[in-house]
Amino acid sequence: MAETRSKRPAMAAAGCAIILAVGIGSTSVLNAIAPLLIEGMGATVTDYSFGPMLATIFAFVGSLIGAKFITKIGARRCLLIGTICVCVVLCLIATATSTALWYVANVINGIVLAIGAHAAAAGVLAEFYGARTPTVFGIVVGVMSFLVAGEVLVESVMLNVLDYRTIVYIFAAVTLVFGLFSNLVLIGKLPSEGAGKASAAGVGADAADGRDDEGLRSDSASSDAEESGFTLHDALRSPALYLFFFAMVLASFPLNGYSAYASYFFVGNGLSASLAATLLSVFAMIVAVISLVSGSVSKKLGASITSVIVFVGFAVGVGLMVAWADGGALPVAVGSLVPCALIGPVQILPALFIPQLFGMKDYTSINAFGMGGFYLGGAAVFVIVAAVMQNLGFNMGFIVLAVCGIAALVLFLVAIAVSPMKRLSVKGKEG
Repeated sequence: MAETRSKRPAMAAAGCAIILAVGIGSTSVLNAIAPLLIEGMGATVTDYSFGPMLATIFAFVGSLIGAKFITKIGARRCLLIGTICVCVVLCLIATATSTALWYVANVINGIVLAIGAHAAAAGVLAEFYGARTPTVFGIVVGVMSFLVAGEVLVESVMLNVLDYRTIVYIFAAVTLVFGLFSNLVLIGKLPSEGAGKASAAGVGADAADGRDDEGLRSDSASSDAEESGFTLHDALRSPALYLFFFAMVLASFPLNGYSAYASYFFVGNGLSASLAATLLSVFAMIVAVISLVSGSVSKKLGASITSVIVFVGFAVGVGLMVAWADGGALPVAVGSLVPCALIGPVQILPALFIPQLFGMKDYTSINAFGMGGFYLGGAAVFVIVAAVMQNLGFNMGFIVLAVCGIAALVLFLVAIAVSPMKRLSVKGKEG
Protein backbone atom coordinates (compact mmCIF):
# COMPACT_ATOMS: atom_id res chain seq x y z
CA MET A 1 0.00 0.00 0.00
CA ALA A 2 2.79 2.42 0.96
CA GLU A 3 4.61 1.62 -2.28
CA THR A 4 1.49 2.39 -4.30
CA ARG A 5 1.05 5.69 -2.47
CA SER A 6 4.67 6.60 -3.12
CA LYS A 7 4.13 6.18 -6.86
CA ARG A 8 0.82 8.03 -7.03
CA PRO A 9 2.24 11.55 -7.57
CA ALA A 10 4.34 10.37 -10.53
CA MET A 11 1.38 8.37 -11.89
CA ALA A 12 -0.88 11.43 -11.59
CA ALA A 13 1.68 13.60 -13.41
CA ALA A 14 1.94 11.03 -16.21
CA GLY A 15 -1.85 10.89 -16.38
CA CYS A 16 -2.11 14.67 -16.73
CA ALA A 17 0.52 14.70 -19.50
CA ILE A 18 -1.34 12.03 -21.46
CA ILE A 19 -4.75 13.67 -21.02
CA LEU A 20 -3.42 17.03 -22.19
CA ALA A 21 -1.60 15.39 -25.10
CA VAL A 22 -4.62 13.51 -26.46
CA GLY A 23 -6.96 16.40 -25.68
CA ILE A 24 -5.09 19.57 -26.63
CA GLY A 25 -3.06 17.53 -29.11
CA SER A 26 -6.20 17.04 -31.17
CA THR A 27 -5.90 20.70 -32.18
CA SER A 28 -2.43 20.09 -33.61
CA VAL A 29 -3.73 17.01 -35.41
CA LEU A 30 -6.52 19.05 -37.00
CA ASN A 31 -4.17 21.92 -37.93
CA ALA A 32 -1.99 19.46 -39.83
CA ILE A 33 -4.91 18.40 -42.05
CA ALA A 34 -6.56 21.83 -42.36
CA PRO A 35 -6.58 21.81 -46.21
CA LEU A 36 -8.33 18.41 -46.19
CA LEU A 37 -10.89 19.59 -43.64
CA ILE A 38 -11.64 22.68 -45.72
CA GLU A 39 -12.11 20.56 -48.82
CA GLY A 40 -14.26 17.99 -47.01
CA MET A 41 -16.60 20.67 -45.65
CA GLY A 42 -16.73 22.59 -48.90
CA ALA A 43 -15.62 25.69 -47.00
CA THR A 44 -13.36 28.65 -47.65
CA VAL A 45 -10.30 29.47 -45.60
CA THR A 46 -12.20 32.36 -44.01
CA ASP A 47 -15.11 30.08 -43.07
CA TYR A 48 -12.69 27.58 -41.59
CA SER A 49 -10.74 30.20 -39.61
CA PHE A 50 -13.92 31.35 -37.88
CA GLY A 51 -14.01 27.98 -36.06
CA PRO A 52 -10.78 28.39 -34.04
CA MET A 53 -11.81 31.96 -33.24
CA LEU A 54 -15.09 30.65 -31.80
CA ALA A 55 -13.16 28.11 -29.75
CA THR A 56 -10.93 30.79 -28.26
CA ILE A 57 -13.87 33.12 -27.52
CA PHE A 58 -15.77 30.36 -25.73
CA ALA A 59 -12.61 29.37 -23.87
CA PHE A 60 -12.53 32.90 -22.46
CA VAL A 61 -16.25 32.92 -21.66
CA GLY A 62 -15.95 29.49 -20.07
CA SER A 63 -13.01 30.63 -17.97
CA LEU A 64 -15.24 33.23 -16.31
CA ILE A 65 -17.05 30.39 -14.55
CA GLY A 66 -14.26 27.86 -14.89
CA ALA A 67 -12.62 28.67 -11.57
CA LYS A 68 -15.80 28.04 -9.58
CA PHE A 69 -16.75 25.04 -11.71
CA ILE A 70 -13.41 23.32 -11.22
CA THR A 71 -13.54 23.99 -7.48
CA LYS A 72 -17.14 22.78 -7.21
CA ILE A 73 -16.92 19.44 -9.02
CA GLY A 74 -13.19 18.77 -8.69
CA ALA A 75 -10.20 19.08 -11.02
CA ARG A 76 -10.05 15.36 -11.88
CA ARG A 77 -13.73 15.28 -12.89
CA CYS A 78 -13.15 18.33 -15.08
CA LEU A 79 -10.36 16.49 -16.88
CA LEU A 80 -12.72 13.54 -17.34
CA ILE A 81 -15.39 15.80 -18.84
CA GLY A 82 -12.73 17.31 -21.08
CA THR A 83 -11.67 13.91 -22.40
CA ILE A 84 -15.25 12.90 -23.26
CA CYS A 85 -15.95 16.27 -24.89
CA VAL A 86 -12.81 16.12 -27.04
CA CYS A 87 -13.91 12.68 -28.27
CA VAL A 88 -17.31 14.17 -29.21
CA VAL A 89 -15.58 17.12 -30.91
CA LEU A 90 -13.45 14.83 -33.08
CA CYS A 91 -16.45 12.70 -34.06
CA LEU A 92 -18.41 15.82 -35.06
CA ILE A 93 -15.52 17.04 -37.20
CA ALA A 94 -15.06 13.63 -38.83
CA THR A 95 -18.71 13.61 -39.90
CA ALA A 96 -18.93 17.28 -40.90
CA THR A 97 -19.83 17.96 -44.53
CA SER A 98 -20.48 21.65 -43.89
CA THR A 99 -19.20 24.28 -41.49
CA ALA A 100 -22.20 23.96 -39.14
CA LEU A 101 -20.80 20.96 -37.24
CA TRP A 102 -17.33 22.48 -37.43
CA TYR A 103 -18.56 25.54 -35.53
CA VAL A 104 -20.43 23.45 -32.95
CA ALA A 105 -17.32 21.33 -32.41
CA ASN A 106 -15.16 24.42 -31.86
CA VAL A 107 -17.60 25.88 -29.34
CA ILE A 108 -17.40 22.63 -27.34
CA ASN A 109 -13.63 22.60 -27.71
CA GLY A 110 -13.42 26.14 -26.35
CA ILE A 111 -15.36 25.18 -23.24
CA VAL A 112 -13.05 22.17 -22.79
CA LEU A 113 -10.03 24.51 -22.87
CA ALA A 114 -11.58 26.54 -20.04
CA ILE A 115 -12.50 23.75 -17.63
CA GLY A 116 -10.86 20.54 -18.80
CA ALA A 117 -7.30 21.41 -19.79
CA HIS A 118 -4.39 23.30 -18.18
CA ALA A 119 -6.27 24.77 -15.21
CA ALA A 120 -7.79 21.42 -14.23
CA ALA A 121 -4.47 19.61 -14.70
CA ALA A 122 -2.78 22.20 -12.50
CA GLY A 123 -5.44 21.56 -9.86
CA VAL A 124 -4.76 17.82 -9.92
CA LEU A 125 -1.00 18.31 -9.66
CA ALA A 126 -1.40 20.78 -6.79
CA GLU A 127 -3.09 18.06 -4.72
CA PHE A 128 -0.03 15.85 -4.97
CA TYR A 129 2.87 18.27 -5.22
CA GLY A 130 1.84 21.40 -3.33
CA ALA A 131 4.52 24.07 -3.61
CA ARG A 132 6.42 21.94 -6.15
CA THR A 133 3.53 22.18 -8.63
CA PRO A 134 5.15 24.84 -10.91
CA THR A 135 8.24 22.66 -11.36
CA VAL A 136 6.24 19.53 -12.07
CA PHE A 137 3.78 21.35 -14.33
CA GLY A 138 6.64 22.47 -16.55
CA ILE A 139 7.75 18.84 -16.92
CA VAL A 140 4.19 17.73 -17.66
CA VAL A 141 3.76 20.34 -20.39
CA GLY A 142 7.15 19.41 -21.87
CA VAL A 143 6.21 15.73 -22.01
CA MET A 144 2.86 16.71 -23.50
CA SER A 145 4.65 18.67 -26.25
CA PHE A 146 6.77 15.65 -27.18
CA LEU A 147 3.68 13.41 -27.26
CA VAL A 148 1.80 15.88 -29.47
CA ALA A 149 4.73 16.03 -31.88
CA GLY A 150 4.59 12.23 -32.03
CA GLU A 151 0.85 12.33 -32.74
CA VAL A 152 1.36 14.64 -35.71
CA LEU A 153 4.16 12.42 -37.01
CA VAL A 154 1.94 9.32 -36.78
CA GLU A 155 -0.83 11.22 -38.52
CA SER A 156 1.45 12.14 -41.43
CA VAL A 157 2.22 8.44 -41.93
CA MET A 158 -1.44 7.43 -41.71
CA LEU A 159 -2.40 9.97 -44.38
CA ASN A 160 -0.56 7.81 -46.92
CA VAL A 161 -2.99 4.94 -46.45
CA LEU A 162 -6.19 6.35 -44.89
CA ASP A 163 -8.61 9.18 -45.61
CA TYR A 164 -8.72 12.03 -43.11
CA ARG A 165 -12.16 11.15 -41.70
CA THR A 166 -10.97 7.68 -40.69
CA ILE A 167 -7.87 9.17 -39.10
CA VAL A 168 -9.94 11.63 -37.04
CA TYR A 169 -12.20 8.79 -35.87
CA ILE A 170 -9.10 6.82 -34.82
CA PHE A 171 -7.79 9.78 -32.84
CA ALA A 172 -11.23 10.14 -31.21
CA ALA A 173 -11.02 6.52 -30.03
CA VAL A 174 -7.42 6.98 -28.85
CA THR A 175 -8.43 10.10 -26.94
CA LEU A 176 -11.26 8.30 -25.16
CA VAL A 177 -9.30 5.14 -24.29
CA PHE A 178 -6.10 6.84 -23.12
CA GLY A 179 -7.97 9.69 -21.47
CA LEU A 180 -10.18 7.38 -19.42
CA PHE A 181 -7.25 5.14 -18.46
CA SER A 182 -5.18 8.13 -17.37
CA ASN A 183 -8.03 9.65 -15.38
CA LEU A 184 -9.40 6.57 -13.68
CA VAL A 185 -6.22 4.51 -13.23
CA LEU A 186 -3.15 6.77 -13.30
CA ILE A 187 -4.69 9.71 -11.44
CA GLY A 188 -7.42 7.89 -9.52
CA LYS A 189 -8.99 9.41 -6.44
CA LEU A 190 -7.50 12.68 -5.26
CA PRO A 191 -6.71 13.23 -1.58
CA SER A 192 -9.42 15.92 -1.39
CA GLU A 193 -12.10 13.65 -2.84
CA GLY A 194 -12.20 11.67 0.39
CA ALA A 195 -12.64 8.31 -1.29
CA GLY A 196 -11.11 5.82 1.07
CA LYS A 197 -10.22 7.91 4.07
CA ALA A 198 -7.74 5.24 5.12
CA SER A 199 -5.61 6.08 2.11
CA ALA A 200 -5.70 9.77 2.92
CA ALA A 201 -4.88 8.98 6.54
CA GLY A 202 -1.91 6.91 5.39
CA VAL A 203 -0.60 9.81 3.37
CA GLY A 204 -1.01 12.07 6.37
CA ALA A 205 0.89 9.62 8.54
CA ASP A 206 3.73 9.48 6.04
CA ALA A 207 3.87 13.25 6.03
CA ALA A 208 3.84 13.36 9.81
CA ASP A 209 6.88 11.12 9.82
CA GLY A 210 8.69 13.86 7.92
CA ARG A 211 8.69 11.98 4.60
CA ASP A 212 7.66 13.47 1.24
CA ASP A 213 6.75 10.40 -0.85
CA GLU A 214 8.09 11.00 -4.33
CA GLY A 215 7.02 14.64 -4.28
CA LEU A 216 3.74 14.17 -2.34
CA ARG A 217 3.43 17.25 -0.19
CA SER A 218 3.59 16.99 3.57
CA ASP A 219 0.76 18.18 5.81
CA SER A 220 2.97 20.84 7.33
CA ALA A 221 3.97 22.19 3.92
CA SER A 222 0.31 22.25 2.89
CA SER A 223 -0.64 24.05 6.07
CA ASP A 224 2.07 26.69 5.63
CA ALA A 225 1.02 27.29 2.02
CA GLU A 226 -2.64 27.69 2.98
CA GLU A 227 -1.93 30.00 5.95
CA SER A 228 0.15 32.32 3.80
CA GLY A 229 -2.09 32.21 0.74
CA PHE A 230 -5.18 34.03 -0.51
CA THR A 231 -8.45 32.86 -2.02
CA LEU A 232 -9.70 34.09 -5.39
CA HIS A 233 -12.28 36.16 -3.50
CA ASP A 234 -9.49 37.86 -1.56
CA ALA A 235 -7.37 38.29 -4.68
CA LEU A 236 -10.22 40.08 -6.48
CA ARG A 237 -9.68 42.99 -4.08
CA SER A 238 -6.06 43.34 -5.13
CA PRO A 239 -4.82 45.24 -8.20
CA ALA A 240 -2.24 42.49 -8.60
CA LEU A 241 -4.90 40.08 -9.89
CA TYR A 242 -6.02 42.46 -12.64
CA LEU A 243 -2.46 43.29 -13.61
CA PHE A 244 -1.83 39.55 -13.77
CA PHE A 245 -4.95 39.00 -15.91
CA PHE A 246 -4.06 41.66 -18.49
CA ALA A 247 -0.46 40.46 -18.49
CA MET A 248 -1.78 37.03 -19.49
CA VAL A 249 -3.87 38.65 -22.26
CA LEU A 250 -0.76 40.27 -23.75
CA ALA A 251 1.43 37.23 -23.04
CA SER A 252 -0.85 35.19 -25.28
CA PHE A 253 -0.01 37.35 -28.30
CA PRO A 254 3.60 36.20 -28.90
CA LEU A 255 2.91 32.47 -28.49
CA ASN A 256 -0.34 32.31 -30.45
CA GLY A 257 0.84 34.81 -33.03
CA TYR A 258 4.08 32.95 -33.71
CA SER A 259 2.29 29.60 -33.93
CA ALA A 260 -0.27 30.98 -36.37
CA TYR A 261 1.88 33.15 -38.62
CA ALA A 262 5.51 31.97 -38.51
CA SER A 263 5.05 29.74 -41.56
CA TYR A 264 3.55 32.67 -43.49
CA PHE A 265 6.50 34.84 -42.41
CA PHE A 266 9.14 32.37 -43.60
CA VAL A 267 7.38 31.49 -46.86
CA GLY A 268 6.53 35.14 -47.53
CA ASN A 269 10.21 35.98 -47.20
CA GLY A 270 11.39 33.38 -49.69
CA LEU A 271 11.62 29.97 -48.03
CA SER A 272 9.91 26.94 -49.50
CA ALA A 273 6.89 25.57 -47.67
CA SER A 274 8.74 22.35 -46.86
CA LEU A 275 11.74 24.18 -45.39
CA ALA A 276 9.43 26.43 -43.37
CA ALA A 277 7.65 23.34 -42.02
CA THR A 278 11.01 21.85 -41.07
CA LEU A 279 11.98 25.00 -39.17
CA LEU A 280 8.66 24.97 -37.31
CA SER A 281 9.07 21.31 -36.36
CA VAL A 282 12.49 22.16 -34.93
CA PHE A 283 10.89 25.08 -33.11
CA ALA A 284 8.28 22.74 -31.59
CA MET A 285 10.96 20.38 -30.30
CA ILE A 286 12.93 23.25 -28.76
CA VAL A 287 9.75 24.48 -27.04
CA ALA A 288 9.20 20.99 -25.62
CA VAL A 289 12.73 20.86 -24.18
CA ILE A 290 12.43 24.36 -22.71
CA SER A 291 9.06 23.52 -21.15
CA LEU A 292 10.58 20.47 -19.47
CA VAL A 293 13.08 22.58 -17.54
CA SER A 294 11.09 25.81 -17.18
CA GLY A 295 9.60 24.89 -13.81
CA SER A 296 12.97 23.99 -12.30
CA VAL A 297 14.60 27.11 -13.74
CA SER A 298 11.79 29.29 -12.41
CA LYS A 299 12.14 27.75 -8.95
CA LYS A 300 15.84 28.64 -8.89
CA LEU A 301 15.66 32.07 -10.54
CA GLY A 302 12.22 33.22 -9.47
CA ALA A 303 9.21 34.13 -11.58
CA SER A 304 10.47 37.66 -12.28
CA ILE A 305 13.79 36.67 -13.84
CA THR A 306 12.12 33.79 -15.67
CA SER A 307 9.61 36.16 -17.26
CA VAL A 308 12.44 38.48 -18.34
CA ILE A 309 14.17 35.55 -20.07
CA VAL A 310 10.91 34.47 -21.75
CA PHE A 311 9.82 37.82 -23.18
CA VAL A 312 13.16 39.50 -23.82
CA GLY A 313 14.37 36.27 -25.42
CA PHE A 314 11.38 36.25 -27.75
CA ALA A 315 12.00 39.90 -28.68
CA VAL A 316 15.62 39.04 -29.55
CA GLY A 317 14.36 36.16 -31.70
CA VAL A 318 11.98 38.46 -33.56
CA GLY A 319 14.87 40.86 -34.10
CA LEU A 320 16.82 38.05 -35.77
CA MET A 321 13.81 37.14 -37.92
CA VAL A 322 13.45 40.72 -39.15
CA ALA A 323 17.20 40.98 -39.77
CA TRP A 324 17.06 37.82 -41.89
CA ALA A 325 14.04 39.11 -43.81
CA ASP A 326 15.93 42.33 -44.57
CA GLY A 327 18.67 40.43 -46.36
CA GLY A 328 20.33 38.23 -43.78
CA ALA A 329 21.66 34.72 -44.43
CA LEU A 330 19.60 31.60 -43.72
CA PRO A 331 21.57 30.76 -40.53
CA VAL A 332 20.14 33.96 -39.04
CA ALA A 333 16.61 32.61 -39.55
CA VAL A 334 17.63 29.26 -38.05
CA GLY A 335 19.30 31.07 -35.16
CA SER A 336 16.06 32.89 -34.37
CA LEU A 337 14.33 29.63 -33.42
CA VAL A 338 16.00 29.22 -30.01
CA PRO A 339 15.26 32.68 -28.56
CA CYS A 340 11.76 32.63 -30.06
CA ALA A 341 11.15 29.21 -28.47
CA LEU A 342 11.71 30.77 -25.04
CA ILE A 343 8.11 31.97 -25.34
CA GLY A 344 6.92 28.35 -25.00
CA PRO A 345 6.45 28.37 -21.19
CA VAL A 346 3.87 31.19 -21.51
CA GLN A 347 1.10 28.59 -21.11
CA ILE A 348 2.35 27.71 -17.64
CA LEU A 349 3.06 31.25 -16.47
CA PRO A 350 0.08 31.13 -14.09
CA ALA A 351 1.68 28.13 -12.40
CA LEU A 352 4.95 30.05 -12.08
CA PHE A 353 3.52 33.36 -10.84
CA ILE A 354 0.57 32.39 -8.64
CA PRO A 355 2.66 31.10 -5.68
CA GLN A 356 4.61 34.35 -5.65
CA LEU A 357 1.54 36.56 -6.16
CA PHE A 358 -1.15 34.87 -4.08
CA GLY A 359 0.28 31.71 -2.51
CA MET A 360 -1.13 28.21 -2.97
CA LYS A 361 -4.34 28.49 -0.95
CA ASP A 362 -6.66 28.86 -3.98
CA TYR A 363 -4.19 27.87 -6.67
CA THR A 364 -6.64 26.14 -9.03
CA SER A 365 -9.23 28.94 -9.11
CA ILE A 366 -6.68 31.71 -9.65
CA ASN A 367 -4.97 29.59 -12.33
CA ALA A 368 -8.29 29.29 -14.19
CA PHE A 369 -8.76 33.05 -13.92
CA GLY A 370 -5.31 33.68 -15.42
CA MET A 371 -5.90 31.22 -18.27
CA GLY A 372 -9.07 33.20 -19.05
CA GLY A 373 -6.84 36.14 -19.87
CA PHE A 374 -4.65 33.89 -21.99
CA TYR A 375 -7.64 32.72 -24.05
CA LEU A 376 -8.95 36.27 -24.43
CA GLY A 377 -5.59 37.27 -25.85
CA GLY A 378 -5.68 34.25 -28.13
CA ALA A 379 -8.95 35.46 -29.62
CA ALA A 380 -7.73 39.03 -30.02
CA VAL A 381 -4.40 38.20 -31.64
CA PHE A 382 -6.01 36.68 -34.73
CA VAL A 383 -7.90 39.93 -35.36
CA ILE A 384 -5.30 42.52 -34.38
CA VAL A 385 -2.09 40.99 -35.68
CA ALA A 386 -3.73 39.72 -38.88
CA ALA A 387 -4.85 43.29 -39.61
CA VAL A 388 -1.35 44.63 -38.93
CA MET A 389 0.26 42.03 -41.19
CA GLN A 390 -2.22 42.64 -43.97
CA ASN A 391 -1.71 46.40 -43.94
CA LEU A 392 1.90 46.83 -42.78
CA GLY A 393 3.56 43.51 -43.62
CA PHE A 394 4.79 40.44 -41.75
CA ASN A 395 7.81 42.19 -40.25
CA MET A 396 5.69 44.79 -38.49
CA GLY A 397 3.24 42.10 -37.37
CA PHE A 398 6.02 40.21 -35.58
CA ILE A 399 7.40 43.42 -34.10
CA VAL A 400 3.93 44.00 -32.60
CA LEU A 401 4.07 40.50 -31.10
CA ALA A 402 7.43 41.28 -29.49
CA VAL A 403 6.16 44.61 -28.13
CA CYS A 404 3.12 42.87 -26.62
CA GLY A 405 5.46 40.44 -24.91
CA ILE A 406 7.53 43.25 -23.37
CA ALA A 407 4.32 44.98 -22.22
CA ALA A 408 3.21 41.72 -20.60
CA LEU A 409 6.57 41.50 -18.83
CA VAL A 410 6.11 44.99 -17.37
CA LEU A 411 2.63 44.11 -16.09
CA PHE A 412 3.90 40.88 -14.51
CA LEU A 413 6.70 42.73 -12.70
CA VAL A 414 4.34 45.43 -11.44
CA ALA A 415 1.89 42.73 -10.27
CA ILE A 416 4.68 41.13 -8.22
CA ALA A 417 5.62 44.51 -6.76
CA VAL A 418 2.07 45.09 -5.45
CA SER A 419 1.18 41.46 -4.72
CA PRO A 420 -0.57 40.49 -1.47
CA MET A 421 2.11 37.87 -0.80
CA LYS A 422 4.84 40.50 -0.92
CA ARG A 423 2.92 42.72 1.52
CA LEU A 424 2.36 39.70 3.76
CA SER A 425 6.08 38.93 3.68
CA VAL A 426 6.96 42.52 4.59
CA LYS A 427 4.52 42.48 7.51
CA GLY A 428 5.98 39.20 8.69
CA LYS A 429 9.50 40.65 8.72
CA GLU A 430 8.33 43.77 10.53
CA GLY A 431 6.55 41.57 13.08
